[in-house]
Order: sequence, then C-alpha cells, then structure tokens
Amino acid sequence: MIEIHLLEVLVTFARYGTLAKAAEVLGLTQPALTHSLKSLEDQLGVQLFIRKPNRLILTESGQYAVQEAQKILKLDTQFTDKVRHFEQSNTTITVGANAPGPLIVVNSLAAPNISVKEVHVQQGFENILNEEQVTCLLTNRDLHDQQITSMYLGTERMGINLPPDTSLIDLPELKFADLAGRTFLCPQEIGFWQSIYESHIPNGRFIYQDESSEYQALLQYSSLPFFTTNLTRLDPHWGTGLPDNRIFKPLADDVAQQPFYMNFLKRNQMRLTPFIERVQDQWAQAD
Repeated sequence: MIEIHLLEVLVTFARYGTLAKAAEVLGLTQPALTHSLKSLEDQLGVQLFIRKPNRLILTESGQYAVQEAQKILKLDTQFTDKVRHFEQSNTTITVGANAPGPLIVVNSLAAPNISVKEVHVQQGFENILNEEQVTCLLTNRDLHDQQITSMYLGTERMGINLPPDTSLIDLPELKFADLAGRTFLCPQEIGFWQSIYESHIPNGRFIYQDESSEYQALLQYSSLPFFTTNLTRLDPHWGTGLPDNRIFKPLADDVAQQPFYMNFLKRNQMRLTPFIERVQDQWAQAD
C-alpha cells in the first residue's frame, strides 16, 4: 500500500519543479526527497521520472500520477476533517442561528460543551446540518426531511422604545408602518431582522453600530428610538446600559412575532433533548 507521505512528496515536487525547493518546503534533505521519489516508483513499478544530472523530469505517467495523487490527498484531507468533526460533534454541541435572539438564550445558560457560532446564516440551512457544520441550527422556520427534524423553542417578540414626547405612544396598536420616516439606532448583527426593518418601515433610516459600548452611549445622549425584544435583557452586552427614558411599545405586526425552532439531525435527538429542554425553560422565563 502506498503511503500518503510519498504522494505528498510527489505532488510537492510537481508543484515546485525542483528537488531543492521541494525539499525546502517539506523540510527534508535532497537525498531523503530523492529516496522517497525512488521508493514511490519502485512500489508502483512505473517510471515516473526522466533522470538528468541534478534534475528530474516527470514522464507522462509521472504527470498522470501527480493528478491522481492530488485527488487522493484531497480525499485524505476530507476524511481527516470529517472524522475530527464527528469526534467534536459528539463531545461539543455546536449551535448556529439566523438571528441573535435564540443565541442570546443559549449563551445565557453558560452551559459547558456548548460552542456558539455568532455569524448568522441566512441560507443553505439543510446543507449546513447535513454537512454537520453545526450540531443544531436555530431558525425562524422548522426544517423537516429524511434526516432533519426540529423542536419549537419559543417566540421572539419585537418592540420599539420611543421618546415620551412622541405621539406614537398614544396609539392603541403600533405597527412597523407607523414608524415611517424615522431614524433608528440598531445593533449591526441582527440577522433577518435587518431586512424586516428596512422592508416594513417606509423611508426609515437606520444607524447600525457594531460596538455595544458606543451603541449604549449614543442611546444615552440622544432621543433616538431603538428596538428590543423579550430576549434582549438576557444579553450582557447589548441588553444592559440601555436608557430608561423611553417608552416601550410592542409591535403588532405578525412579522414582529418570530417563532424559533431548533433544527438537527434525527440521529442526534436523544443527545440534544436535555439541551433543548434547558433552552425552552430559559426562553419561557424570559417571556
């Protein structure tokens, strides 16, 4: 059986074209590199090189061997990555989401062996799960197919914090459209909520902040309205230091009430059930 390191030597030689450079890249002496290439030839029983003084040239068979070796090395890397990821997924629950709210709940648990991906994904949910990029994916729609199932976690309810002198606070029911033409201060990373704000508030203007301390300071020293949900207070960064001189009004739009589900591979359900129950309980307490 051909050893992987011999294929690595062959591909590296083909890439750099000289024994000296390939040996330098691989951290080998030139005699050791030459010995490895000769060993590969002997094991294959095929002439891979034309030998000239201080130089090797790949034969046509050698060039073909390089192409096949590259394919094998790619498969070897994929194999290694998949096995390592499988091991990690069995010891660590990796959580992704398409909005910050459910991740706020997860982070507030401070549970061991939980790894949270803070980047909010907006597409390819099924592929992300089937490729095991995460153990579970928290989204505002439930996913179901042959391999994937889901469980309801809770609903995130959006509201707006308004200065007390605005006439909007007297409305019996407030909707996104009622906020038309106003300027709002918002955190930068809010997932799909950004598209909801921008598509449902006519002529709205949005100032996005990526630093929580600057966000808090701007809110304290201005009268800008800002959005919060029933989950915001669980966030130690974006849910603290907020001004108390605004009036909170819930938003009545259906789109302002977003149910969230934990989606996962069916084979992981038993392992995830205790974690799911903890998230559900924490969410219920936030309500």
